[in-house]
Amino acid sequence: KEKKYDIGFCSKFDDEPLIEFIPVAKQDLVVIVPPGHPLAEKSEIHLEETLPYKQIIFKKRSGLRQIIDQLFKSIGQYPDVAFEIDEDQVAAGFVANDFGICIAPDIPILHSLDLKILPLVSPSWQRNFYMAMLKDVYHPPVVEAFKKFVIEKTSKEIFYKTN
Repeated sequence: KEKKYDIGFCSKFDDEPLIEFIPVAKQDLVVIVPPGHPLAEKSEIHLEETLPYKQIIFKKRSGLRQIIDQLFKSIGQYPDVAFEIDEDQVAAGFVANDFGICIAPDIPILHSLDLKILPLVSPSWQRNFYMAMLKDVYHPPVVEAFKKFVIEKTSKEIFYKTN
């Protein structure tokens, strides 16, 4: 909004009328636990099953935090929070070192760590990534060309309507 950048890639924030959010990718949310954890025996998980365990969650400024808070609100309960962190990779490292469990996006680094990755089956949610640009301002041709390029390259992966 301060016009420092022409384009950003981020989660979508509600109530941002000056910014156009164009979907470019999506990820499912999973629950990650250390291998010896009681939940590691499961093949999938319901959010309620995570409540007895300390959790690592994202800080309030994270777009993902809004999603996770909404998931817990939908079941009428909130977890015991051990740590609040900023980055997906940090959360994965904390879980791998047995500091708690975490609801996280299913990103490639999870599959390279000693973790058990459990699909979150209810409530289900997917994380969407967006290309963000200011609306109603001049964008140089190179920026418009890049926007078009990104949309063309990602449109096959996105199955929901662009806002």
